[in-house]
Amino acid sequence: MQPLQRLIAADGYEVLLFPLEYMYMSQDEGGDFSHLGTYNLDFLGWNSLGRVYKCPYYAPCSCTCVGSTGTDNRIWQSMNKVHLADGTLSVITWVCAHDDTPPPVGTTLVQGQLMGHTGTEGYVTGDHLHFNLARGSYAGWERVPPNNNWQLINSMHVYNGCYVNDTVIVEGYGHDWKIYTGPVPPPEDEKEKHFPWYEVYGRNNLRRRMKEWI
Repeated sequence: MQPLQRLIAADGYEVLLFPLEYMYMSQDEGGDFSHLGTYNLDFLGWNSLGRVYKCPYYAPCSCTCVGSTGTDNRIWQSMNKVHLADGTLSVITWVCAHDDTPPPVGTTLVQGQLMGHTGTEGYVTGDHLHFNLARGSYAGWERVPPNNNWQLINSMHVYNGCYVNDTVIVEGYGHDWKIYTGPVPPPEDEKEKHFPWYEVYGRNNLRRRMKEWI
């Protein structure tokens, strides 16, 4: 997604977007020791020139920071149900980790606002964003065998949650990343063009019919 980007479906619900402008995965779910058995993913900061440190990422939907663990993990929850890439509509929860200056618990953001930056805070070997997505309201954490790594309860594949509209995929590990192509509201200029005409036509038509009835 792009800074300040919003994507709202025709039914009024937001579409969950991937929070970085460029996608460069550095560790897949079920990856090495720290991700083994989990749905956690790691992403490097990236742009058209290559690696970016302290790379900004953005709110994938309108959300509130509902908790934290340690100094770097921030737990976020959508304010409303959102459209997910698996075709469902649900409240969603996620964790962002390793920001060196994360926002305080209670922070509220509108989709597209700055959420944080990739960083090196916590248990980490280099600057990146650790991202874990879960369906539903925040329900706590669970340990996953074989290494008892942590993930959110009700965790899901990120590629089944986030659409990648306007994200440049440099390294996506071959996952089925999807672009939202569903219906959206008409542009504001279209509303201004059609609805005033309809109001005038409707009034005139009503007057004509009332004369016919009298």
